[in-house]
Amino acid sequence: MRRQLLLLALLCALCGAERAAAQYYTWGSDPPQKWSAIRTPDVRMIYPDTVAGIARRTLFYIRSVRPDIGYGFRHGPMRIPFVMHPENFQSNGLVMYLPKRVEFLTSPAVDSYSMPWYKQLVAHEYRHAVQYNNLDRGVIRALSYVLGQQGSTIGLLCMPIWAMEGDAVMSETMHSSFGRGLQPSFSMAYRAMGSVGRDRRNIDRWFCGSYRDYIPDHYELGYQICSYAWERYGENIWDKVAWYGSRNPYVLATTRVALGKFYKTNVIKLFRETFDELERYWDSLPETGDSAVPLTALPEKNHTTYQWPLPLGDTAVVALKTDLDRVSRFVVIDRRTGGERTVCHTGLVSTRPSMADGRVWWTEYRRSTLFEQRVNSQLCYMDLADGVPRTAERQRNTLYPTASGEEFGWVEYNPDGRYTVVVRHGEGPERRFETPVRSEIHGLAWDDRTVAWYVLVTDDSGMWIGRIDSDGLHPITEGAYITLSNLRAGGGKLYYGSIASGRDEAHCYDLMARREYRITTSAYGSFAPAPADGGVLLTTYDRLGYRVAEQRVAADDSLLIPVTPSRLPVNLVNPPRKRWDVVNLDTVRYTRADSVGQSGEFRAKRYRKVPNLVNAHSWMPVAFNPFAAVDEHVIDLNVGLTLISQNLLSSAEAYASYGWNRHEGSLVNLGVRYFGLGVRFDLDASYGGNQLFYSLAGRDGQGNPVYQSRPAPDKYYSVGLSATLPLYFQRGYHTRQLSLSAGWNYSNGMVADLGKIEWENGSISNIQRVGFREGLHKVSFGAGFSDQVRMAHRDIAPRWGYTFSANYTFNPENAHFSDLISFYGQAYLPGFAPHNSVLVAATYQTSIGGYKFPSGYAPLSYKSTRLVPRGFTSADIVSNNYTAFQANYQLPVWYPEGGIGSVIYIKRIRLNAGGDYAQFRDVGRGGMTWRRIWSVGGDIVFDFNAFRQPASATSTFKLSCYHPSSGGVYVAASVGLPF
Repeated sequence: MRRQLLLLALLCALCGAERAAAQYYTWGSDPPQKWSAIRTPDVRMIYPDTVAGIARRTLFYIRSVRPDIGYGFRHGPMRIPFVMHPENFQSNGLVMYLPKRVEFLTSPAVDSYSMPWYKQLVAHEYRHAVQYNNLDRGVIRALSYVLGQQGSTIGLLCMPIWAMEGDAVMSETMHSSFGRGLQPSFSMAYRAMGSVGRDRRNIDRWFCGSYRDYIPDHYELGYQICSYAWERYGENIWDKVAWYGSRNPYVLATTRVALGKFYKTNVIKLFRETFDELERYWDSLPETGDSAVPLTALPEKNHTTYQWPLPLGDTAVVALKTDLDRVSRFVVIDRRTGGERTVCHTGLVSTRPSMADGRVWWTEYRRSTLFEQRVNSQLCYMDLADGVPRTAERQRNTLYPTASGEEFGWVEYNPDGRYTVVVRHGEGPERRFETPVRSEIHGLAWDDRTVAWYVLVTDDSGMWIGRIDSDGLHPITEGAYITLSNLRAGGGKLYYGSIASGRDEAHCYDLMARREYRITTSAYGSFAPAPADGGVLLTTYDRLGYRVAEQRVAADDSLLIPVTPSRLPVNLVNPPRKRWDVVNLDTVRYTRADSVGQSGEFRAKRYRKVPNLVNAHSWMPVAFNPFAAVDEHVIDLNVGLTLISQNLLSSAEAYASYGWNRHEGSLVNLGVRYFGLGVRFDLDASYGGNQLFYSLAGRDGQGNPVYQSRPAPDKYYSVGLSATLPLYFQRGYHTRQLSLSAGWNYSNGMVADLGKIEWENGSISNIQRVGFREGLHKVSFGAGFSDQVRMAHRDIAPRWGYTFSANYTFNPENAHFSDLISFYGQAYLPGFAPHNSVLVAATYQTSIGGYKFPSGYAPLSYKSTRLVPRGFTSADIVSNNYTAFQANYQLPVWYPEGGIGSVIYIKRIRLNAGGDYAQFRDVGRGGMTWRRIWSVGGDIVFDFNAFRQPASATSTFKLSCYHPSSGGVYVAASVGLPF
C-alpha cells in the first residue's frame, strides 16, 4: 500500500510539474527571415525561403513513406506541421506538443551513416507522429477537449520514452538498407560490457544513466528491447500498450499492466530476456582480438574517450580526450611511454582535427550572439608551441579543415543544402569547387602523392569516395550502403573507417592499385585511422572506452586484407530479425519531374509571422501564471480559466487568465514574450484585487505605533513592458554572456503624499491626515556579465566561473521615491576534491535621493531581493547600505543508484553546507542603526529519475535546514525539474 501511495504522489507531482513547465519548452528562435508554407491533406511544411528546395524534397519523402510509417500500429500518423530550421549545425529533430509540431534541423549530421539526412529524419521523427496519434485516444482524447494539447501530453506517460525512441530507431532501420540500429557501433558498448542481462542490481540504471559509469543512451537500449519484442511476440507490443494506456490513464503503471495483460511479461523480464538472447548470440561469434597495439592505458572507473589521433614527429601523438571527470581537451601522448600532457581545453568539437607544421586545426559548434537556432561550425586553430586556442575570423560555416604543407582546404555548408570545397595554396586566392546537388559531404583529405583532394559523399546511392579536380567531382568508389568515416590520406592511400566486415575497422584505398584493403582486426571496433611513420594511428574500443593504438603495416602491404566491393556490409553483430514490409527509402529518388509535379499540386504560400504570433494550444480550468510556474517555480491557483499560446516558430509565447477568489474577487492577467528579433520583449498586465498602499508608519508621544489613514481601496491594475538583450559569446572552453535590460511598469498603487508631511518635535504630527497620490511608475536598467567554463559529466557546478550584475531603479514621476542602486557578484571555484564546488556571492544595495526623515530613513524606496539570508524574507531587510555575503561548499557524498524499481531511482546524493551574513541600516528609536542578520545550515540534494525517465530527465529534490540569527529553525523542501 505504501508503494502505491508513493507512486501516486510521484505521478501527480511529475504530471503537474510537466504540464506547468513544458508549456514553454521553446526550441529557440531563428534569425529574421521570410517564411513560406506548403499545406497538404496530411502535413504542413513551414520553412524559410532559403530552404524551399529542401522542404519540397522532405515533403516528397514524407508522402512516400506515409502509407507505411504506421506499420504495427492501428492508427497512422497525426496531422502535424513540420518546421524547418536551416542555420543550426547541431543536427537534430524532435516531435513535441505545446504546440504540436515536428522540428527539423536541416544541416546534415556530421557523424552519420549511409542514408541521406532528410530520409533519416523522416523515417524517425514521422514515426513519433504515429506514436502520438495512437496515444491521443480514448480518455486522453477527452482530456484534450478539456485541457487542449496539455491533455494530449498526459498520454505520453502511457508509453516509456525509451520505447518511443527505440521504436523510432526501428522505423529508421527498417526503412533503409542498413540503418541506424544495424550499425556495429550502435551495439558496441553493450557487446563490450558482456553481462548486462545478468546484472542483478536495480536495472533502472540502464534506463536512467549513471554518474559512476558509462551507460548507453535510451535510443540504444530502446532499440534492442523493441527489436527483441517484435521478434519474440511477432507484432508491435507498443500498439496494445498505447491502446490500453490511452483508455485507462488513471491506472497506475499502465505499461506494466498492459504488458502483463496482453503478453504475460513486464519491463524487467523483457530487459533480461533481450540481453540474455543478445549475449548468447554475441558469444557464438568467432572470438577476435585487437590487431592494433595500444599506446595508452585507461582507468577502470572513468570511461575515457580518445579521438582522432595524429602523429607528432616519430615519438608523440596529438589526440582529443574526454572522460567523465573532465571535458574535451587536446593532449600530447608519448608513443614510447604512454605518458601525456594536456595542451588546451576545447569547446564542443564538430569535425575532426588536422595538423601541419605544429599547428592544429579543428571546428567547434558556436551559438550565434543573438539567436538560439543559429549555431555555427567555427574554424579554430592552436599552435602547439603555446597551446592557446584561437578563432579564425569569418569562418563560421566550416567543416573538415585539412592542412598539408602549403595546401589548406575545408568544406563550407550553405543553409540551402549545398556543399563547397574550398582550397587555398599558401597566401594565394581561394579555389572553390561546388559539389553535386542533393549530396552530402562527410569528409575531406589531401593526398601528397597524387596531389589531389578527396571527399566522402552520401547520396541516394549510399556512401562513396570522390576525387576533386578542375572538372568537378569524380567517383573513386561506387556508392554502397556501407558507412564510411574519418577520411584521411597520405602516400597514395586513402584511410578511413568502414563497417564492410560487420565491425568498425580501419580501411585504406590504394589509389595506384585502385584496391580497397582492411587494415585492422578488432574485438569491438577500430576508428579514425591516420597514417604515421611505419604504421597507422587509430583508436580501439573496449568497456573502458576508446584508447589510442598503433597498427603496424608491412612495407609491401602483405598484412593488408583485400576487400571485395559490395552494396551492403556483412550483418555480423546483429541477431537475425524479420524485416518490416515497408518501403525502403534508399530506393526512393526525388527527380526534377517529381519537383515539378509536386509544385503544381501543392503550391507554396507566404507564411505571415504577425498573424501567426498567437497560437492558443492549451487551456486549463484554473487561473495561474505559467511564466511564474516555469521561471520561479511558483504556482498560485485560483478558480477560473487560463489560455496558453506559443507560435510554431518559437518566437512568441503568451498566456491570459481569469480567476476568482473570495479575498480579491475577479483577477485578470496577461503575459506576452517575444524573441524573434534577438531582443526579448516582455509585456505583462493585470487587473483585479485590491489596490496596493505605500503608506507611512510612525509613533505617538507615548511611543505607540501610529499608521496613516487609508481610503477604501479601488481595483488594482498594472502594466509593464521590458526589453532584454542577451548577447552570447562562446569561445571554446568558455561561454560568456552579456545581458542588457530596461523595463517600465505602471500600477495604480496609492503612494503616500510626502509633500504634505508636517513635523513637530521630530515626529510627524499629521500622519493620519497625509493623503495619497494614485499611480506608481517604476523604471529600471540593468547590465550583467557572466563567464563559465564547460562542465564535465560528474560536475555539480562549473569548476570556474563568475557573474556580475548592476541595476538601477527609479520613479521618474515622483521625486519623493528613492532610487535603488544594486550590485551583485558570485564566483564558482574548485573545491578540495574532484567535483567539489565552492560558491561565494556578495551584494550591495542602497537607496539614494528621495524624501528622507530626519533620521536619514527613506520611507518610500525599492528593494532588491538578491542574496537575502536563508530563513529570512525581503520584508526583513531595508535597502539602506544593505551588504550581504554568502558562501557554500557542495560535494557528492553517495552514488546509491537504487530506489524503488520503476518508480524512483536515486543517482546521486550531495551535500551543501553554507552560511549567509547581511547588514543594513534600519530605523530605530534613536535614529538609524546598523542591523545584522545571519544564518548557517545546509542542504541535502537528491538527483533522481522518476518512472525510468532517461538521463536527460534527471530531477532534484532539495531538503534545506538553516538556523537564522532570529526566529526558529528554517526548514524547506523543493523539487527541481529538468524542463
